[in-house]
Amino acid sequence: MHRMSPSSPADSTPVPRVRGLSRRHALGLGLALGGTLALPLPAALADAGHGSGSVSDLRPRPRSVQGSEHEVVLRGKVTVVIGAETDTAAQEALAEVLQSAGSRVHTVVAGSADDIVAGPRIHLGTPEDNPTIAVQLEAAGVPGPDGLAADGYVLATGRNRGPVVTLAGRDARGTYYAVQTLRQLLAGGWRVPAVHVRDAPRMEIRGAIEGFYGIPWSHQARLDHFAFYGAHKLNTYIYTPKDDLLLRSKWRELYEGEELEKLAELVGTASAHHVSFTYALSPGNDITYGSDEDFEATVTKFEQLRELGVTRFYIALDDIPGELDDADAAQFASLAEAQAHYLTRLQEDYVQAHGLEPLETVPTHYAGSEPSAYKRTFGEQTHPDVRIQWTGEGVFSPEVTEDSVVRAVESYHTDHLFIWDNFPVNDGRRDRLFLNPLEGRAPTLHEHIAGFTSNPMIEPYASLIALANYADYCWDPIVYDAEDSWQAVLDELAGADEKIRHDLRVFVDLNLHWPYRDGSPTAPALSADVEAFWAAYDGGTDGGQELSERLATIVGLEDTLEPMASPGFYADTLPWITAAGHWAEALRAQLEMLRAIVEDRLEDASAAAARVGQHIAAAGEATVPDQRADGVYREDQIVPSVGDGVFETFVSRAWEELRAVLPDDPSLPFRGLPATASTTLGTYQDYAPERMVDGDLATMFWSDAAPEVDDEIRIDLEQIHPITFARIQMAGSDTTAGDQIYEGVLEFSADGTSWSQVGSTDGSSVLEVTLPEAQEVRVARLRVTGKNPGGQWVQVREFGLGETAPAS
Repeated sequence: MHRMSPSSPADSTPVPRVRGLSRRHALGLGLALGGTLALPLPAALADAGHGSGSVSDLRPRPRSVQGSEHEVVLRGKVTVVIGAETDTAAQEALAEVLQSAGSRVHTVVAGSADDIVAGPRIHLGTPEDNPTIAVQLEAAGVPGPDGLAADGYVLATGRNRGPVVTLAGRDARGTYYAVQTLRQLLAGGWRVPAVHVRDAPRMEIRGAIEGFYGIPWSHQARLDHFAFYGAHKLNTYIYTPKDDLLLRSKWRELYEGEELEKLAELVGTASAHHVSFTYALSPGNDITYGSDEDFEATVTKFEQLRELGVTRFYIALDDIPGELDDADAAQFASLAEAQAHYLTRLQEDYVQAHGLEPLETVPTHYAGSEPSAYKRTFGEQTHPDVRIQWTGEGVFSPEVTEDSVVRAVESYHTDHLFIWDNFPVNDGRRDRLFLNPLEGRAPTLHEHIAGFTSNPMIEPYASLIALANYADYCWDPIVYDAEDSWQAVLDELAGADEKIRHDLRVFVDLNLHWPYRDGSPTAPALSADVEAFWAAYDGGTDGGQELSERLATIVGLEDTLEPMASPGFYADTLPWITAAGHWAEALRAQLEMLRAIVEDRLEDASAAAARVGQHIAAAGEATVPDQRADGVYREDQIVPSVGDGVFETFVSRAWEELRAVLPDDPSLPFRGLPATASTTLGTYQDYAPERMVDGDLATMFWSDAAPEVDDEIRIDLEQIHPITFARIQMAGSDTTAGDQIYEGVLEFSADGTSWSQVGSTDGSSVLEVTLPEAQEVRVARLRVTGKNPGGQWVQVREFGLGETAPAS
């Protein structure tokens, strides 16, 4: 759905079946659930104490919280009263919660002789599957869950022949969610505060769609995500990684062997956490929509997954050709008509025939709210029960407004719209992490749509920040507070240690800029310290202590964050943590350099400047793996970008201070002659051509597509100069290939008409040419002579010409 690229190597590590959520689940979670509940509560409920969780820490925020007369102490033997049909996953999760609190669990079935015993009791289930639920709620004076929406629940404390906690679900999932709320109230302690909670979500669909290009998540990461979703009351996972070949290019083929076994475990584990595993097939690249054979191939594939327990299916029609093949063109008037025929047939002849959840889809035209012929035909002719996904006004939507959603519902002629939200997905910027909070979604969207699925990042555990925000937002958009939700999940991922919590925020600050939203902050805390430093420096005062302390913290992040509660988050982000440390070391050396300049210790300034380059080079090393169109997983392909450009901008400014006093210092970067830049390539967002001649390696030109033969980048000196040196710095780093011109020739001209070749690219990201004698030059260009591998785009940080070669 955006600029993306190609499945990780097979994860062959056997993983035990997950039941319930352990205190440190597998390799990735280890979460202490937290948050803030901005509801007026009785003073006695503001802090539960006794090692238990606070009512104000419940996440997502409950719809209703009231005080009761009795807290319940769950120590020693605790009797759990269930019904014969009470949800097994909720039972197992409750047993784990109680065992973690140090309780001994004694489970009895309602109606047996010992269902009312001395000591604390927990009554678990729905009023339909456990007849004691209604009795206990009536005794507590609390309405039952019958009037709540699906997934709702009631949690009540009281006394009825002993202390009682009632966990009453509207349905099985609601029962499970009641246990998750109890988990938070206990928070490792053993006292349940005197409280009645009555809660239900405002959105039906709440979850994630693994729909990005690049390295798919590992099997273990998916298992860990399901545990996280269950704990946060997310109920949906859509399986559609673009680089699972059996979803797209080989969609007609069936799974077998280990891959089939893994899918079975994913489906079972998702179910254990009450997450609906949705299987999304992507046949649109070569399907004939009216073909009986392709319909049967689809049904056969779905049937293999249905045998594993899948009850929700999805047809993904995004990022496919917009033309019909000859057979469909002879049968249908348009692409939308052909797709509607295929989807309706699946809904009627397969989904409804097997009593499954309604079919889901994302159309080929999935963005924008304005009417179109495609949207009208697609919506009017597709079966009305089919759920349709939409990305907002754009592929990336900085905001989703109520007016926009209302128009989209009308344009697609559907009563079942839900949103594929391309946040925080980073397959178009694989060098970046997007760790900012979910913002810009109106608080009234639940009145018009079924819900949201987030398209997360390639890094699964780094995506948990945004997914926790989606959990809070989708449960109740009206009370969602982006900053508050974001702070809560940071604490959850960090754990209880205040030093780790602080340092995690220092790191997250370096990854906050979302390039698809105007005004998105760029490392705001670091930027503030940098601005304060330069203000003091320019004013001739001694400043920069805050910046020095922040840089010292960044240098130490690799060690201080390692014991955080989520080891998966640490592992995902380690390349960026390490790169940040190198950048911080470079700035520390420059701070030393700047102090020496102020104190007129120019030899010391030069010595400090000499150390900067090694740290910048280390920060520019490719340490992030990738997988492109050839489907091959490769280590160390991407240079992690961290600090939102603030580090690079500081470095450039500091070099100018050194250049003013030591213009020939060998540590100074090469600066080309003044020039204007142009290109035949299109421009991505605001990465304009002039950025490649601004003398600042922190900025760059970036094309919006791969180059074609004879495309060029060009600079004009505006008058003739005797040139002996040229340097073109492409991609994101001097040391690692990336977006660049892979096959090209460097040509000089004195008049812009007659050209002489002086060099050619060799696959590296820097092209340097030193001539044996000067050549009269006014215009220079790097002209493309062959196509880029994998459709790589082009980045150019600097294109410079010099009358003399820089010092080596």
